[in-house]
Amino acid sequence: MATERRGHADLPETARVLVIETGLLGELLVITPALRAIKRFRPGAEITVMVSPGSAPVLVSNPHVDRLLPLSKGERAGFLGLVRLSSWIRAQHFDAAFVFHTSFRSALAAFLGAVPARAGLSCEGRGFLLTHKTPRDRSAYEVDEHLRVAGLLGVVPHGRSLELCLTDEERSEAAGLLRNAAGRPFVGLHPGASREIRRWPAERFAELGARLVGEPEMGAVYVVGPGERDLADRVEHWYSRARLDRPVVVSPRNVRILAAVFELASAVVANNTGPMHVAAAVGVPGVFLHGPTPVARWQPPGDRYVPIFARDVTCRPCDSPRCAARSLLCMEAITVDEVFEAVTELLGNRGRSEPGSRAGER
Repeated sequence: MATERRGHADLPETARVLVIETGLLGELLVITPALRAIKRFRPGAEITVMVSPGSAPVLVSNPHVDRLLPLSKGERAGFLGLVRLSSWIRAQHFDAAFVFHTSFRSALAAFLGAVPARAGLSCEGRGFLLTHKTPRDRSAYEVDEHLRVAGLLGVVPHGRSLELCLTDEERSEAAGLLRNAAGRPFVGLHPGASREIRRWPAERFAELGARLVGEPEMGAVYVVGPGERDLADRVEHWYSRARLDRPVVVSPRNVRILAAVFELASAVVANNTGPMHVAAAVGVPGVFLHGPTPVARWQPPGDRYVPIFARDVTCRPCDSPRCAARSLLCMEAITVDEVFEAVTELLGNRGRSEPGSRAGER
C-alpha cells in the first residue's frame, strides 16, 4: 500500500478543487462534513462538485460549494462519455481532486483529466490512478472515511455533522403542508425507501403513529414522496380498519421541502435511506431502522440518533439489493414496541441537550 501523503503544500491557498460523488442522495449528504472541512481549511479554494442530477438539490445553497456539475449516468457512460468528461476536467486546470465516489471510473476520469493531486480510497483496483490514497474500511462511518481522504491533502476536520441549507421560502411551504397537524408537536414518520429490502412494513409505521398520537401533546405526520402513494394508502387502510381518525399524510414535492418538514418535527422515524440523512442534516433527532445494511457505516453518530436493527438475524449485514432468502426478515424482526420505546425515550431526553446542539459533532 502506498504511504499516506500529507502536507499543506498539497492544496494551494486558492486551489481549484474537483470533488466527485455521483451517488445517491444519502451518499452526497455524507460528504458535506468533508466539503466544510476543505472550505474552512482553504477559504480561497474554488470547489466544484460533480454529482448526479437527482442528488444535486441537497447541495443547493451550501456555502462550501462554489459550483455544482450535475451529470446524468448517460452523460458519463461509455467510452465517449469518459473522453468528454476527462477532456472537460483537463480544460478546467484543477489543482486537486477528491474522488469520494468509490468507482474505478471516477478515479480514471480524474487521472485522464490530468489533475495533479488525486485523493481517494484505494479500492476497486483503482489505487494506481490516485496520487494520495488510503485503504477502504467498510466498518467505518462513511463521514469518517471521507474526512480521512480529505486529510490526505492536509485538510483538517471541522466536525462530523451533515448539512442541508434551506431557504425561508422552503420553510414556509413546509409549514403550509402541515396546516392539518393542528399545531401539535409531532413525530415525522417516513415509511419509504428506494429498495423494498430496506422498508419496515407500512402497517407497522401506521401502528406506531397511532400509539404516538395517544401520547399527551404528541402527534404523528406521515411523510411520503411523490412516488410513494401506495405506502400512504396502506397506512390509511390500517387506520380505517382500526376505526381511527384518518392520519395526517403529507407529500413534499421535492427533497428540500421534505427537509423543511423534518426540521419542524420533534423527531423523525425513517428507514436507512436518503431521508434518514436528510433528517440528520437538518439536526432533528431520529430513530432509524436498519435492515440489511451495516449500522456503523451509515448511522449518524451521537445520542440524538438511535439505531434499531435485528440483532439476532444471522444473515445481516449484507449489501445485496435483494434478499437472498426471499424474505424481509431483518426488517420484520423489528417490533413496534421497541421503536415506540426508542422514540418516547428520545423525546424524553430532548431537554438534556442545549437547543441547536449537534451531538454528532466530536
